[in-house]
Amino acid sequence: MMAPNLSQIAACFKFDDAERDAKLGGQLSVAFFLLGLPATLIIGLLCDVVQRKQVLVATLLLGQGPCLLTIFVTQFWQLFVLRALTGIAVGGALPLVYSITGDLFPKSSRTHASALVGIVSSLGSMTGQGIAGFMGPSYGWRLPFVVVAAPGLCVAFLVWRFAEEPKRGGAEGSRAVMDYVRPGEKDSAFEHIASKTSSSKSSSSKEVSETERNAPPPSITFGSLLKDFAKKSKSVFARKTNVLVFLQGIPGCVPWSIIGVFMNDYLAVDKGLGVTAATAVLMCFGAGALFGTIGGGFVGQSLYNRQPFYATAFMGAAAVGGIFPWLFLVDYDGYDVGNAGSMRRVYLTATFAGCLCSVTGVNVRAVTVNVNKHHERGTAFAFFNLTDDLGKGFGPVLCAFFIRKMGRQRAFDFGFWCWVPCGVLCVLCGFTVPHDEARVRREARTLGENSGDGTSETAALLGGGDKMV
Repeated sequence: MMAPNLSQIAACFKFDDAERDAKLGGQLSVAFFLLGLPATLIIGLLCDVVQRKQVLVATLLLGQGPCLLTIFVTQFWQLFVLRALTGIAVGGALPLVYSITGDLFPKSSRTHASALVGIVSSLGSMTGQGIAGFMGPSYGWRLPFVVVAAPGLCVAFLVWRFAEEPKRGGAEGSRAVMDYVRPGEKDSAFEHIASKTSSSKSSSSKEVSETERNAPPPSITFGSLLKDFAKKSKSVFARKTNVLVFLQGIPGCVPWSIIGVFMNDYLAVDKGLGVTAATAVLMCFGAGALFGTIGGGFVGQSLYNRQPFYATAFMGAAAVGGIFPWLFLVDYDGYDVGNAGSMRRVYLTATFAGCLCSVTGVNVRAVTVNVNKHHERGTAFAFFNLTDDLGKGFGPVLCAFFIRKMGRQRAFDFGFWCWVPCGVLCVLCGFTVPHDEARVRREARTLGENSGDGTSETAALLGGGDKMV
């Protein structure tokens, strides 16, 4: 939302070029991505133990409210605070969305589901930049925030009124899952595991007594949540795939921070395209990312179903391949709005860049879902988002530092090469995924066999059986 009008915002606050890159590019990125990290971890934990629909509604309100209030901003510190609050919501939404997605789709189609999430994300990014880029020069940089926030508040109402909580672990085909929780009911601390699995086991299964069934719900304390978080974190980091996925996010997000923060202004000012034409280039990139998400998701799922290593190699190759069209866009000196041939070349290159750059994200999230138990996915994606935000938060700060040392063009060239270590780490995931998936299946079977008394792991940890919280 800020990227198309970065220079206009700088002029509003009377910033020079150096302050524009350092404050609007660097400091606001720190506010947006890094200050929300503790909240991201808390939201990730909560979506493993309470009704996710309620947390999602609260997250939507937290994100869209400050976005709406941007219309009243007159000083930089006000913008800093509002961007930080919105960043908390954006960061917290990821573990929520993928925790829910993992319970709606089986392993054989989770990359497709991840692609659907990526599609709407790409549409959101493209629409946001388009609204800001086309409205900003005529109506000012503040109004686009209101135009975007109003529909978001409507979505929050629709989720609160009509959405239903999916059963945890239902997509695994487990017999040990809770039923759908209807609006007005409360979610269980974890899944309700059925005690009878077959006629041969039913005689030895322990019946849940009426007293236990009607017992008051467990009280959730900070200490119990912290203990639960520590246990789940240990389990998450015990899987090598998770560690590799978390690490790839740090260098992998540096180029994305350049694209999202600086590139629109770079093309508009440094390359002389103007805000409208530069926004059109970024929208072509967004359109390419949309198609890359769809195609990359389906190809990645097909490869994953044959052999996980093929999918991770595909992810890594796409990440490295995405470097080169962006190097062309950064270094190209033939930008000319009046030259149709030149602009056609730029638009096609940006679209091709989007196709390549979106492949890794849609597949790496599906891999993360597959190697984590359903009651730990919120925690896993909290850490996933944490490392992503480290890259997105420190990326602009790092770029602002190198911009001061070597100028925008060379700094951006350097930043895009960060996709190389990202691609290598993605390929290495192919060697760890089969073992981690098998481990999750074994642990799920063990949990189901040992839970005939109706007491789930998380519920027991929180101190009260399978009651609602």
